[in-house]
Amino acid sequence: MAKTSKTPKAENKAPKQKVPVPNVLAFSRKIEPSDGLMQVGLWNADVAQLSQQTWQNIELHDKSNRGVKSQYGVANEEKSQPNLVRGDDASLPPHLDTLKVSFTVKFLGDIATATANSEPDFGIKLAKKFKEYQDEIGFLPLARRYAYNLVNGRFLWRNRVGAESVIVRIYDTENPTQEWIFDNARTMPLNDFEVENTKLDELANCIAESFDTGKYLLLKVEAFVKVGLGQRVFPSQEMREKDKDNKSKFLYEIKTPNGLCAGLHSEKIGNAIRTIDTWYDFPQADDLFDKTVKPAIAIEPYGSVPTQGQAYRRNASEGDLYSLMANWLSDEGNISTEQKHFVVANLIRGGVFGGKDEDKDKKDKKKESEE
Repeated sequence: MAKTSKTPKAENKAPKQKVPVPNVLAFSRKIEPSDGLMQVGLWNADVAQLSQQTWQNIELHDKSNRGVKSQYGVANEEKSQPNLVRGDDASLPPHLDTLKVSFTVKFLGDIATATANSEPDFGIKLAKKFKEYQDEIGFLPLARRYAYNLVNGRFLWRNRVGAESVIVRIYDTENPTQEWIFDNARTMPLNDFEVENTKLDELANCIAESFDTGKYLLLKVEAFVKVGLGQRVFPSQEMREKDKDNKSKFLYEIKTPNGLCAGLHSEKIGNAIRTIDTWYDFPQADDLFDKTVKPAIAIEPYGSVPTQGQAYRRNASEGDLYSLMANWLSDEGNISTEQKHFVVANLIRGGVFGGKDEDKDKKDKKKESEE
């Protein structure tokens, strides 16, 4: 008796949604910091005296150490062997105790205008929603958070940790008489963006006006950090392979009229300024953090924090940029005010946000294979 072949049942697969962003979509940065110069001098509680002081460049120097191998998984025969390490180092001279970090930062308007966009309809929808945000909410909530990360010295990174005192001076380069001095920057909590401060509000209003109208705003930021006589400081590290002399650690330095000077990458400063996202809703957040204070993370589409090996906005349920943008731009959908802040902050961050239509991509590949 002949066997009858069974026709396989068609699987009921849910239709794949089209990616909510154009294939080509990019925005330019609206916060542009310069590299940060790292110089050295002597502490003075009077800001005028600090500003008038002659500051010396911090020069890098080689340092070679004979350490031990302490990483996990080292073979037994290697555990008693020395670990020879050679690399750049930076520190203050024995007779000076204060680090000065200085840079400029520019704020720009025209936030919702893409530098590249393959779907005009998307741009029209985004412009409409952005105008509603601009009129109904305004830029002050975001501007205040950016300003707060300037006045609390977050951009100092490790150089802020363990410092006795930190003074931050900020002024408008177009109008140097308009300045803001914060002599208690070290005591400002990094994750409390609700701190009340009149000078902070004034600075935030200037930034918000630049976002709103495109008014030119270039701020000069100077941070004076009392770290102690001869103490080590921490410039940015360069990502390079070992050289011919087996040097494994390279620190960043900037060319100046007075020679080379240790520095902070503009990207590192920019990351600190945009570390304002406390609106993420990560399932394990209550287990990881104090429930009363959620640490701010940098504005990133997926809430990525590489130093923690974590992404706090991995998908729609956790509020990634693309899901929020799709909901916000849809005719029926809406998102909370906090998540609107997050979407707009990503536009300010800038970047390439284009996506791929999976169905179209598969059809194109099939067509190529048939040719």
